[in-house]
Amino acid sequence: MDRRTFNKMMALGGVQVASGGKTPAVAASPAASPAGMAKWPSQTYRRFSVDTHVPDWDPQLLGHFDPAAFIGNIARAGFQSMVQYTNSHVGLCLWNTSVGQKHANMHGRDFFGEVVTECRRNNIHPLAYFSVIFDNWNFEHHPDWRILSAEGNNARVDSRYGIVCPNSPYRDYVVACVKEIVGNYDIEGIFFDMTFWPEVCYCHHCAERFRREQNAELPRIVDWNDPVWRAFQKARPAWLLEFAELVTGTVKKIRPITVNHQYSTIFFNWTTGVPLELTQACDYVGGDFYGGPAQQSLVCKAYNGLSKTHPFEFHTARTRIFTDHVTMKPMDELRTESYVATLHSAALLLVDYINTDGTQNPQVYDALKPLNEQRAVYEPFLGGDLLTDIAVYYDKNSMYNPDENGVHITKLTAANDCPHRDAVIGAARVLRQGHLPYGVITNVNLDQLKKYRAVILPNVLELTPEQAEIFRAFVAAGGTLYASGSSSLDRRPGHERRFLLEDVLGVKYKGAVGSRKITYITPRDAALSKVIWPQDHASFPGTMTLVEALPGCEVLATITTAFVDPELGRAIGSHFAAIHSDPPALRPGPDPAVVVHSFGKGKSIWVAAPMESKDEAVNIHLTQHLLQRVLPSPYRFELDAHPAVEMTLFDQPQSHRLLIGLLNMQTAMPPIPVGATVRVRMPTGRTPGKLLRVPDLKLFAWERKGPYVEFKVDPFEVFHMAILEYA
Repeated sequence: MDRRTFNKMMALGGVQVASGGKTPAVAASPAASPAGMAKWPSQTYRRFSVDTHVPDWDPQLLGHFDPAAFIGNIARAGFQSMVQYTNSHVGLCLWNTSVGQKHANMHGRDFFGEVVTECRRNNIHPLAYFSVIFDNWNFEHHPDWRILSAEGNNARVDSRYGIVCPNSPYRDYVVACVKEIVGNYDIEGIFFDMTFWPEVCYCHHCAERFRREQNAELPRIVDWNDPVWRAFQKARPAWLLEFAELVTGTVKKIRPITVNHQYSTIFFNWTTGVPLELTQACDYVGGDFYGGPAQQSLVCKAYNGLSKTHPFEFHTARTRIFTDHVTMKPMDELRTESYVATLHSAALLLVDYINTDGTQNPQVYDALKPLNEQRAVYEPFLGGDLLTDIAVYYDKNSMYNPDENGVHITKLTAANDCPHRDAVIGAARVLRQGHLPYGVITNVNLDQLKKYRAVILPNVLELTPEQAEIFRAFVAAGGTLYASGSSSLDRRPGHERRFLLEDVLGVKYKGAVGSRKITYITPRDAALSKVIWPQDHASFPGTMTLVEALPGCEVLATITTAFVDPELGRAIGSHFAAIHSDPPALRPGPDPAVVVHSFGKGKSIWVAAPMESKDEAVNIHLTQHLLQRVLPSPYRFELDAHPAVEMTLFDQPQSHRLLIGLLNMQTAMPPIPVGATVRVRMPTGRTPGKLLRVPDLKLFAWERKGPYVEFKVDPFEVFHMAILEYA
């Protein structure tokens, strides 16, 4: 991805194989799994690609490409699959084509075909890479295909990256290329990169389509209260999904190989126009992430529930950022990121960069070999169903900032600000550091809610009446719901501003209160006061939602505004309470800030602001306390360990065992070894048997502690895994 795209990515903080779980629905090619070769994709965890975004204006560019040496390095390092470039963002073709423009320095060779041959010779699964939308050659030679900005300019003319519109005849070009690649080469899968809108496009192809479908002109003012604006933002993901499904369908008509599209956009805001339903065009989901283990862990939780087949994959580069060609991450850091995949029974696709002349640095592959050897020993044990208690609800339709309203699209200065995303990231941080078993559900897989005991709605800006009814039924049946900020507020144009879950939350919406700079929560509950001690207030950098508590609710805290409006302070005339800060008013206000309510057989807790989004220890402890207050133990597991240690638990019923993984995600390298005490609750009706360390299957002791099986883990540096057999 280009730098601008990378800057749009948030920085967080960041299955069946051998045993019961999901199996791939896509047939592998006949030559997919010779003796000693892991099946594609179900048993292939060590995946690889080499960025080859190289033009041809100089004869040295890719001039020394040697496919035997190229794949030899990859095989020596222990990788099991290779995603080889057929084209790149440059747009030049690296295969024998009659459709596109061949890279001039191929000189009649077929770089892609040669790599496929070498992959087969080295028992490596060959896959194709194809860049869509980012295509410099077509951008240059087909001006009518270019994405057009709202100002009427050809987007990216002054950039390295030429982008073209999937609503233009470019789509026919892509289909023709795909037919050549999939029809002529013995590959097992194809990855389409950059399947998203890098700009909001105002080209005549988009304008004519919108006019035809909506009988309206493309709007240029961001206004989430405007039905036309909402129709435009609904159309863009629909158009993109149609394009992706066209491409995927073209592949499937030719050969039953795996197809997936770039899905790193899962946490991008509305501007990229990617629906979560892009999974419909993917056999498994995958995408590249550079935000470190915390980011990658959250992504894995989301991918786990969204991917049609397992393992899903995430990509990361051997360098800290793909714009740096040489600076490699320290091996300790790469090892931790690699084990994030193992912790989640996922595949890791590692990315390298080809040298200007088409060679590689062979020393890199010598360094990566031990990393692959260390991970490989865990692979036979991976897979199963992720066991959790709490779901973090992620709503792709809430990925905007209400403060954008009324801004011309050319004047957006905070297009990446997403209050919902910040709260999702914060909720994941709270749960991870508190060792509370959690997963992620989304607006496209809400049917999975029944797997959980509780759900968090972290400042969800958009909720449909149909979705609200699912959450209402969940709580009525005994579930627990935690909602922050304006979650469930009806924002549909023409509708009354009210909580769709008013009866569940026990609060009636009245508006907003406080300053955009700072507002406070003040406990009136002794236990809550103890959690934030020695503070007497907890602050939030923004306004809070103003409500009226309905009869029968328990109000644990109220809202306190600043002593004086922070906007009023001036050097002349003062009118501030403190020159540096905006301290709280001397007396708490009467408006509820934390409300607990019983509904049906379940409970809800509502907080006036997304306190979970602020990365402060007091906020983390406050949110953990509130969750545990309404969702008491026993949980799927408990863990006594450093907050940097994350635990996952998978059930493998066909093998009659639980898979337990621990990952030390310390950011300072090298990591300091840490120990842990683990408590695991057995699946209903199961009796615990032997506890074995993985991978050496050494037997070690456990004991009963209430509803749990408890055991201790000696200090480990990065990763620990065990299996607990059951009858």
